[in-house]
Amino acid sequence: MISNSLKTTCFLFKYNLFNRAVLTYYHRLQKQQFMSLDEIESLNWEKRKRLVAYAYENVPYYREKFDSVGLDPRDIKRPEDYSKVPLLRRDDIRANFDKLISRQAKPKMMRLSTTGGSTGEPLKVMFDKRVPLKALEWRIRGWWGVQLGVNEAVVIRMTKPRAIAQLINTLMWLPALRVKLDASSMRPENIKTFIIKFNKIRPQFIWGYVGAIAHIASFAEDNHIDIVSPKAIWVSAAPLSEIQRRRIENVFNAPVYEQYGCCEVFSLASQCGQKQALHIFHDSRLIEFTDDSGKPRPTAELGNIVLTDLENYCFPIIRYVNDDMGRAVKSKCPCGINLPLMDKVRGRQSDLVRLPNGTCLAGEYLTTIFDNFPDAVKSFQIQQNQDYSIRIIYVPNPASAELQQVLEKVHKDLLNKTQGQVGIVFEAVSNIPHDRGKLRYVISELK
Repeated sequence: MISNSLKTTCFLFKYNLFNRAVLTYYHRLQKQQFMSLDEIESLNWEKRKRLVAYAYENVPYYREKFDSVGLDPRDIKRPEDYSKVPLLRRDDIRANFDKLISRQAKPKMMRLSTTGGSTGEPLKVMFDKRVPLKALEWRIRGWWGVQLGVNEAVVIRMTKPRAIAQLINTLMWLPALRVKLDASSMRPENIKTFIIKFNKIRPQFIWGYVGAIAHIASFAEDNHIDIVSPKAIWVSAAPLSEIQRRRIENVFNAPVYEQYGCCEVFSLASQCGQKQALHIFHDSRLIEFTDDSGKPRPTAELGNIVLTDLENYCFPIIRYVNDDMGRAVKSKCPCGINLPLMDKVRGRQSDLVRLPNGTCLAGEYLTTIFDNFPDAVKSFQIQQNQDYSIRIIYVPNPASAELQQVLEKVHKDLLNKTQGQVGIVFEAVSNIPHDRGKLRYVISELK
């Protein structure tokens, strides 16, 4: 059996030979995370000024937008001036896709990324291929004690790559092995095959969609299948409930880590080995927490997440409102990494339950309704009908003797939160459908 150290050595040797830019960027990121917070903030500010000046000179959308509000990049002299920069929204990207491409960008410099988002409305952006995004992911793995180039498992929505791309990817990974499961086709026989291969190669690391990995854990638990323990589990694509965390960690006997990103801007923040707040990648991204007008929210108060990708010059994404909500955390992490902290993203603005009087229940609350009773149900989903009534479907845990009492407590709490304005019913189901591997906690028919 080839040792993990040898696999890592082979992996880094090949990258040094064929894609040295990734290693160069990775080593730079490794150093930057240990700079002082003031130094990291200064680096972020200099990158912001440079990007905004470039976008104004080279990107038609920003030239027109800045001119329309009478803003010149030279007016942005201090960090507090940055909130003068107009917000960028999904509809702006959709309506101005071509105008957001830099005049300096060539087709070979860009890669298309698309997302359906929580609304299901397609959105496309361009990534700058000159930015080695893999390095950001590599840094996270180091925080979790996972070596580069070791065996791993992947559970996401799969697309069939071109034969040459697949061959190159395989050669870059060898002698490490990978096992994959398509999250959009999770039939029992596919899951069984995945677990058999998983146990055979004994991966150090598994990453993929929250809903899909939680489903594998439930399947293994229900069918009394043992799974070998990886070193770390990385979940993404949806909020992670305490129910899911406990089940995944119990079945895989390994820690689950949360990383935050979106299809428009990959790799925004991540938990370190402490498993507390998320470190913001402030040396390459900016995350603001704002009110609806784009003004900063006080520290520790929930606000709209507004993103700036400080590295993408082909398709600059500046002050983008991605419809997530979050808050800054001012405490210092004992891990020694000096990147600033944010709280876990618990819900999206679209993940709301609306009441007839105009009150809304945020996704941040809705994803936690069973957190105090993690052993009662395996999963759940909140559905709101056009008449405002709420239906909560759940997969019961047969091992729980307190299910009825738990449902009564959750029902009482929801009645209190909704002020008795709407009907609330609970319905047990055998499974909750995933949207191509992603579990939607809240589905509303209200527009």
